[in-house]
Amino acid sequence: MNQVVFIIIPISKKKMNEEINNSTENTSNSENTAVIQEQSVKPDAPIAAAGNKINPLLLTLNLVMLAGLIILYILHFTGSGNTGNAIAGAVEKASKGSISVAFVSNDSILSNYELVKKMRADLEAKGRRLEGEVASRQKALEKDAAYFEDQIAKKTLSDKSAQEIYGQLQQTQQQIYGLRDRYLADLQQSEMEMNVAILDSVMNFLERYNEKYKFDYILGFQKGGNILYANDTLNVTSDVIKELNAEYLKKHGGK
Repeated sequence: MNQVVFIIIPISKKKMNEEINNSTENTSNSENTAVIQEQSVKPDAPIAAAGNKINPLLLTLNLVMLAGLIILYILHFTGSGNTGNAIAGAVEKASKGSISVAFVSNDSILSNYELVKKMRADLEAKGRRLEGEVASRQKALEKDAAYFEDQIAKKTLSDKSAQEIYGQLQQTQQQIYGLRDRYLADLQQSEMEMNVAILDSVMNFLERYNEKYKFDYILGFQKGGNILYANDTLNVTSDVIKELNAEYLKKHGGK
C-alpha cells in the first residue's frame, strides 16, 4: 500500500501572542493581560504502514514451510528407535524414498491470485477514503486558523476572546491527530485480516488440490527464504494459480 502522510500545520502561536500583547499595550491594567503559552506539536505519522515493512503473510507462509522441512528431515533421517505406531508408516515410506514433494512460489501467488488483487485494491481504496476525510478536516482547521490570525492582526478581538478561540483551535488540532491515529490502527487491522483471509484461502485450496495429486508435502518457496534451492520440475505454481483463479472467478464472477 502506498504511504500516506497527513500534515497538521500548527497555528502561528508566536505571531498571535505578539498581536494580543500589542492590542493590550495601551490599557490601564497591563498586569491582567493574558499570555497564550506556546505548545509543541509532535510531527505527524503516516496513516499507512511503511512500504518496506516485512509482509506478515509471507512470514507466516515461511514459518509453515519451515515446519514442513523439519518434519521432512525427521522422516528421512530418523528410522530407528521408538518411533511408535503412529509414525511407523511415515518412517517406512521415507526410508523407501517414496515421499512426494511439490512447491509453489509465494511471491507469484501474491502477485497473480485474483483474490489478493481484489483485497489489496479494496484496502488501498479504504486508505484513500480515510486520508481524504482527515485532509478535509485539516483544510477546515487551516482556514479557521488563518481567519483567527487575521482578526488578531486587526485587533478586533479582546484578549479573553483570543485565548478562547486559540484553545478551541488547538483542541480541534488534537482531535485531528486522534482521528488520524484511529484510522491508522483501523488500516493495520484490516491488513492483518486480509493476510489471514488470503492464507486461509490458499491453504484450503491446496487441500482440495492435493486430493487429486496426493503429494506428501506442498512447500512454499520464496527467494531469500528457507529453501535455498528447488528443482523446478517440482514447481506447480502455474497450475495452482490457474486453478485458484478459476475457482475465484467461478464463485465471484470476476468481482
